[in-house]
Amino acid sequence: MTPSHNLYLLRHGESTANAQGLFTGLLNPPLTERVRAEAQGAGRLLREERIQPAAIFASVLERTITTALEVKDLLHNPAEIRTDRRLNERNYGALTGQSKIAVAHRYGVSQFLAWRRSFLTAPPPMSDEQLAAFRRQEPFRSLPSGALTPTESLHDVVRRILPFVTEQLFPALVDEPPVLVVGHGNSLRALSMVIEGLTPRQVEELAIPTGQPLRYRFVLRSGTPTLIARDYLDPDAAVEATELLNRQGGT
Repeated sequence: MTPSHNLYLLRHGESTANAQGLFTGLLNPPLTERVRAEAQGAGRLLREERIQPAAIFASVLERTITTALEVKDLLHNPAEIRTDRRLNERNYGALTGQSKIAVAHRYGVSQFLAWRRSFLTAPPPMSDEQLAAFRRQEPFRSLPSGALTPTESLHDVVRRILPFVTEQLFPALVDEPPVLVVGHGNSLRALSMVIEGLTPRQVEELAIPTGQPLRYRFVLRSGTPTLIARDYLDPDAAVEATELLNRQGGT
């Protein structure tokens, strides 16, 4: 086993929109105050394992960048944070900014869960006006016009994650290990699906808790990263956090 060829996934902490129970998606809210302690806890787990990521990736949204900075500062890590829009959270379409409780009440729990957890079902699309408003503001203004679509299913997120894996992630695992990716609930679920070869049903049931570094161990075979193991740095805490997440509806 070659321990250095490892990947660490970390889900960002609670944003103000998360705290309000909203479909956040493309919204770019700041993190809540309690997240600093959660991010530092993740950083301490990495430090205890003597892990110093040589490559750090985050989405272009503030909540992942802030989480990555907290971890980086605690580790006194000199690596530059590389942002990639393909790691962005899923676009919840017309549900963006709406209360999850209100949506479940209005459309029923079955439809609510389909929009939130299913692999193929996308929420209703944004209006042309709402989509245009997102395209005019940072951090989306500088992105290609096709980078934002009116809505996304989890399948759509997997499709945009795939090029990131081949173009950025796997080359970094070969040349600059270990690698840390700070992402969102859905972008990390999509990434896990690609890495582990999960089925749609398996990824629908997958929950990745905040603040718990998930480690993927790879070896190089013919110069290509090959997965050999998966675990959390603190398995007991991860189980507890995942159970809480599932009680809240998952994602």
